[in-house]
Amino acid sequence: MPELPEVETIARTLAPQVVGSAITSVQVLHSASLAAGAGLLPALAEARIRQVTRRGKLLVLCLEHDRDAAPVPVPGLPPASLYLVFHLKMTGSFFVHPPGTAALKHTRLIFDLGKDGSENTLARGRLFFDDIRAFGYCRVMLPKDFAAWNFFTSLGLEPLDAGNEAVAQALGRGGGNIKAALLDQRRLAGIGNIYADESLFQAKIAPQAKTSALSRNALLRLAVALKAVLKQSVAECGSSIRNYRDAAGNVGSFQNNFMVYGRKGEKCRICGTALLRSTVAGRTTVHCPRCQKAP
Repeated sequence: MPELPEVETIARTLAPQVVGSAITSVQVLHSASLAAGAGLLPALAEARIRQVTRRGKLLVLCLEHDRDAAPVPVPGLPPASLYLVFHLKMTGSFFVHPPGTAALKHTRLIFDLGKDGSENTLARGRLFFDDIRAFGYCRVMLPKDFAAWNFFTSLGLEPLDAGNEAVAQALGRGGGNIKAALLDQRRLAGIGNIYADESLFQAKIAPQAKTSALSRNALLRLAVALKAVLKQSVAECGSSIRNYRDAAGNVGSFQNNFMVYGRKGEKCRICGTALLRSTVAGRTTVHCPRCQKAP
């Protein structure tokens, strides 16, 4: 947590608040929250935020300077001169506050924002990166830096952008169980425990089923189910469990529609069978033994 729908929702709600603003200063309140690029902090001065996007579970701010040459493309991201890349881990969040707002208890980074005189933007403010558990991080990166970041270069397909056949092929290659395949960021980027369990239920596939035993039709069914679950969650602002909020302070509502996740011992909403909890791929997993049968 947050997973693809939550990070996508944060990107969508943060963009209207910061795009077009220039970064005027940066405060690092927790050194471990800046994982890379400390030497690039001076380059952030007067850099303008041109786009807020997502890659897998990463939230990315794309920046540019007037003095910069043509932006260099980075696979999977819009072209930019400089990037702020955030991994929210368990509890990372973003909020834009009025100028002069003091750091909060869990504020790790502060970006002061000013107007870009070339266009109509929001008034100045302060972008806080808050993180209760302090596991999240920010990387300040030039386009050339991404090639040396193995985590980024190994990210798999974006499930909402790829076709059903491509998603099915990514899930079906290699060995192991299908739950592990869904969680493998090298196959599909952005899927975590919530959406793995929910999509497997929708596709009527047992989480412990071996990928090698699943037919092409079963894998295609899972691809369709996964996309439907992700799209529904994005439409409902994600899933709010514990502290998750989007950048506008709103809670998600998809948790109200969970069919299996977190519902161990409760009745299946389809057949009434008690839901079982087990450990699959090293993660707590809930499924319906009647609706989701292994092949």
